[in-house]
Amino acid sequence: MPEFGVPNEVGELRRVLVHHPGKELELANLNPALHHFKSQVNVKRFQSHHQMMTEALNDSGVEVLDIGTLLADDPFTSKLIHQSPNLVYTRDSSTITDAGAILFRMGLESRRYETPIVKAAHLASGTPIAHYTPEGQTLEGGSFILLEGKVALAALTPRTTQGGIEDLQSFLLNEQLIDQFIQINLPKGISHIDTEFIELPGKIALFNRETLEAYPATIFTRSETWTASYLEWLRDNEYDVIEITSEQCEEMACDLLTVDEALILHSSSNDHIIDEIRERGIEVIQIPGDEFIKGNGGVHCMTCPLLRI
Repeated sequence: MPEFGVPNEVGELRRVLVHHPGKELELANLNPALHHFKSQVNVKRFQSHHQMMTEALNDSGVEVLDIGTLLADDPFTSKLIHQSPNLVYTRDSSTITDAGAILFRMGLESRRYETPIVKAAHLASGTPIAHYTPEGQTLEGGSFILLEGKVALAALTPRTTQGGIEDLQSFLLNEQLIDQFIQINLPKGISHIDTEFIELPGKIALFNRETLEAYPATIFTRSETWTASYLEWLRDNEYDVIEITSEQCEEMACDLLTVDEALILHSSSNDHIIDEIRERGIEVIQIPGDEFIKGNGGVHCMTCPLLRI
């Protein structure tokens, strides 16, 4: 079995990278706004809930690799970890493709230490580095999703530049890792697309019409470019769309992690969304998420899939 490779976000999850948070969370409590936390967190509760997520993944047959454990003997990266309270949200600093890891240059300046840390963790886990966001541009993993059918989705936000998106688009299309690249421009104040949209197994999509239909989507192939409604694109491609509100997005309704075709993890208490998903034959394991949400994240944000099949 290979050590890495992620063609999309709905394949069976076999291997994932996380970071079990340590005392660096206390830095966020000293200045929540600087680190983009909504408020101070209860560090022990946060750590306990993160451990519940890790155990749920292990119990589901997923191999969980921890950044702190991988780099325990590296004094340089260990020092950087202690200065990185957002490192627990491992989704943002990189993404894995079938070619290897793409390392992102973070839009939030206080998170710039995370990229060298994650680079070292990927190399320690046997994942090669395939591409970097170029200097002067930014892109965060919460603004990027690999969809089923060799399609990539990226969002222009305050933390992701147009140049960062264009560089990623060129790499993915030229390396033939995807056949279509969709760009969405999000309204001001939305940092990541994975708070507004997520794909689930069986071509199910949670979709916030208010934010994702604010501007037309631009769709690229290797030879064509056109604009369209993203909702219409989903329907044309036979997605079962569950529409959600901005209030539900604030409650992290989209923060879902696919484990396999019949199982996802969720850290929201949004019972209506969970019922909708279960009606479609997918079981939901709920992880307490009240502490995660204080840091503007959840189980999707806190996991970087390394291998899906």
